[in-house]
Amino acid sequence: MLIDKDSLIIDGIKMAQYLTKAKFGYYKIWGKDTGRALSGDNSGTLKGIYPKITMTFRRLNEEEVGIILSLFNKAENKVTFYNPDLKKKIVNMSCYSNDQEYDQEYLGKIQGYSCAVISNKKREHYI
Repeated sequence: MLIDKDSLIIDGIKMAQYLTKAKFGYYKIWGKDTGRALSGDNSGTLKGIYPKITMTFRRLNEEEVGIILSLFNKAENKVTFYNPDLKKKIVNMSCYSNDQEYDQEYLGKIQGYSCAVISNKKREHYI
């Protein structure tokens, strides 16, 4: 199964209608004991891998901006997406979103911008 237009849902809203693209990342958080020795060898403790989805929105009208801002102006979002990692299935994850910032270059329209949701828990909870 490949990621399709309906496989990204946030708080019950299918995001495809607002997006031009979505970028799926898996980011590592390392412990304080991590680094390179004088020999050049790297070592350390991997604390976890946290999924992050960065969405790029198309130009939005006022009603759509209201929907998007209301969606991400919360402490937590429930995100459903297809996870191609290991078990290849639709998963649900609890996320927080980054700050919202957009340009308004055209009257009545918000120029497309990007926003991300980042998992509250490490990846093992979703595979």
